[in-house]
Amino acid sequence: MTTSASEAPLELRTLVHALRIATRDSPDAAFVIDAEGTLQMANAHLCSSLGHAEHEIIGRPFGASSRSTDPEQIRAAIARSLSGEAARYRGTGTTPSGEPFVAEVTLLPLRIGDEVVGVYGTSINMTAIERHDVEARQSDDLVRLAGRLARFGGWSVDAETEAVTMSLGARVILDIDPTLTDITELAWARMADHDRAVMESLVHQCLTEGAPFEVEKTMFSTTGERLTVRTIGEAERDSDGRVMRAYGAIWDVSDMAAARERERALEARLSLTLNSIADGIIFTATDGSIIFANQHAIDLAHRAESDVVTLTLDDLFAGDDGEGFRECFASALATKQRGAYRGVMFAPGQWIECTAFATNDGLAIYLRDVTDDERARAIARHAQAKVEQQAALLDAARDAIIVRDLDYRVHFWNKAAEDLYGWSRDEAMGRRVSELIYNDTTQLDHASAITLRDGYFSDEINQVARDGRPLVVDCRWQLIPNPDGEQTLILAVNSDITEWRREQDARLRAERMEALGTLAGGIAHDLNNVLTPILMSVQLLALDEDDAHRRDMLASTETAVKRGADMVRQVLSFVRGVDGRRIDVDVNRLVDEFVAITRDMLPEGIQLTVNRAPHLSATIGDPTQLQQVLVNLAINARDAMEGSGRLTVTANELDIDEGYLSVSHSAAPGRYIVIGVEDSGHGMSSQVQEKIFEPFFTTKPPGKGTGLGLATSLAIIRSHGGFMQVYSEPGHGARFLVGLPVGEHVVRDQAPLAESRNSVPRGDSELILIVDDDDTIRRVAAVTLESHGYRTLSASNGREAIDLIESGDHVVDLVITDMMMPIMDGAATSAYLEEHHPRIPIIAASGFTAGGPETAAIGLGISRFIAKPFTTSQLLTSIRDTLREHRSAEGVDDE
Repeated sequence: MTTSASEAPLELRTLVHALRIATRDSPDAAFVIDAEGTLQMANAHLCSSLGHAEHEIIGRPFGASSRSTDPEQIRAAIARSLSGEAARYRGTGTTPSGEPFVAEVTLLPLRIGDEVVGVYGTSINMTAIERHDVEARQSDDLVRLAGRLARFGGWSVDAETEAVTMSLGARVILDIDPTLTDITELAWARMADHDRAVMESLVHQCLTEGAPFEVEKTMFSTTGERLTVRTIGEAERDSDGRVMRAYGAIWDVSDMAAARERERALEARLSLTLNSIADGIIFTATDGSIIFANQHAIDLAHRAESDVVTLTLDDLFAGDDGEGFRECFASALATKQRGAYRGVMFAPGQWIECTAFATNDGLAIYLRDVTDDERARAIARHAQAKVEQQAALLDAARDAIIVRDLDYRVHFWNKAAEDLYGWSRDEAMGRRVSELIYNDTTQLDHASAITLRDGYFSDEINQVARDGRPLVVDCRWQLIPNPDGEQTLILAVNSDITEWRREQDARLRAERMEALGTLAGGIAHDLNNVLTPILMSVQLLALDEDDAHRRDMLASTETAVKRGADMVRQVLSFVRGVDGRRIDVDVNRLVDEFVAITRDMLPEGIQLTVNRAPHLSATIGDPTQLQQVLVNLAINARDAMEGSGRLTVTANELDIDEGYLSVSHSAAPGRYIVIGVEDSGHGMSSQVQEKIFEPFFTTKPPGKGTGLGLATSLAIIRSHGGFMQVYSEPGHGARFLVGLPVGEHVVRDQAPLAESRNSVPRGDSELILIVDDDDTIRRVAAVTLESHGYRTLSASNGREAIDLIESGDHVVDLVITDMMMPIMDGAATSAYLEEHHPRIPIIAASGFTAGGPETAAIGLGISRFIAKPFTTSQLLTSIRDTLREHRSAEGVDDE
């Protein structure tokens, strides 16, 4: 069954029509074949070559009309092109006069969206060229046969001698005698003069700096044949990292280079053809940059050719007039479907109709000047103005629709307006909207002025209902003619967005609160660093002070410093909050409330699934903090799924044994309630999973997260005697488990022991390494420790500390490190020491905390955490207890 041109799909017929116009005067034969192999278009040159008029061969199989001596070759090439690949073959046939001919035929698939609907072909008469080639090949074939069997080879250059060696394959390419041993000069002489300096520079950089390279240059064989050769090279190093030689491969790509030149010639022919079309044609890349614009497109845009090819579509179709065109292009590119739009563009009153087709690497855009068309349509629209006006006032709309005059008096009030504002239609008709739905007419007056000036208004306006309820309304107002044709009426379409605006404002407040938390954390860190040396210095001075009056002054100073530290903690508790109550928590209710909160905050594209045991045991803790942890996990899951996916919440009970401890975060054996939050988002790599519980680590873009969510969550769960665990793979989502001990296993709050100056522990000449970027803290801490029986070393960052330890000059018994430092911070330092020097216990200190030790010791391999500012007693007690525990773990008696 064959298909005539009139029976082909509409979109294919459109393409055929455009190509018929484009190739009408082409010097080469051009044709279009549909998916069934039927000829749909043949230009004048092809019809002349075949000896038929176009109407005589349209609708017939191409193979039957081509006068080819090898129809099987034609069918195979067409089938390949219909499968989506470009095909090219050189075929033979006879002219109508019986003379033999040779033609080079190129077939390109025609696509509509992702579907191949036909083939566009061009044919170039190669009869004279083929005759010359045959004569030349007869004399050269035997000589070239051996060379064509090996067109790839290896090379190397020694770093010391700079001697060049080549494999047999490389020598064959360059016709170098395989028996020659020293070919250095001969090899370099193969380079064209203008390329040799470049290649020598690349090889030199490879030998001296180890820089790899890949380059395509002209070379000559020893017989003088010009070659296009692609050379790749890289450095080979010895065990010490020194470059021993540069080595790589050469590849004769002369045929490929010649093919590129043919493609460039074909592109030039296509450009000539496209410029002969009477309408505008534009081709773009996927990023919107303009690759080609024919002369008519340039004329329609009223720009110079040199300007157009430097622009993107957004630049060319800029401004309000271009918005519809830009949306059309974006839709065609995204959906791979044909897009169409018409509107005023490039000049006042100039109407342009565009049709956009997605290609493999961008868009093909067809532009037509339809100004005359649009004028005719405008006349028709004017004749139906009254009908359209009435249709715009349909009473079934869900938005409030009001028609009023320029004096604000109501001419129409639909049912939705009655529901929104509380005024019936009879009550509203004839009254001023300024009296009905406005407490302040400033916005009304401003919006009306814009409507009169521009003909249209769109923005949010504050209004009020009859019962006094404030409303936020999204208004779209249009200036329309009255029955006499005068522009004296305004059509208002108002949508109630009060709740949406309230939610947006609440979200903004939450974001400001998060910013406040970040700011407060930074201030707290700096203030605590300032307070720490003051507090320690005051206590140190008090030890040797006998004067009662001075001791009172020092005590007052100490009290003031502690009060300042308490104020910092209170601010952080307000914005972050970690310490909390310890009460009975109904986990069933906790999970129910969490699920309800999660449903409200998830977008429509995310499905929530809940799988939970029917009756869960209770735990002891702070329900607000536990809810904070679960909601934080849900927010992270929502963000990871970017608007669509599946969120699964599970809850059950689990017995933890010794075997589970190796994969959990400090879980003690016992029975736990385990709550899981699993998403189908982008997942995480193992490297990210190692860091997600570190404070200030985040994978979110700048300004989207503080990096404290999971760190704080883990601190809260640990303070409840529980554990957290994460399972994830890239591309397979993430699953977080929160384990809470059943009531009898919970560790309750312990009141801090009162500080006693008379019971301050002393050291036994142990060597303490103090790591802090604050010089004052280092000096005061060193004096304090040395006055209580310890020896000290100091370092301003983790790198200096590690260098001191690994120098071998000191045997460090314990490290005290700040968490935030330049060059190498406390987290990285602790991780390094834990891996390379596990015998050295670590105490971490930071002014960046809002709670007790549990809040800050966040999986960093540290033995203890002390929050700045700390007292002398806290510092000495932490050192004593840490050393005692360390010795006990190593089996050393602690006297």
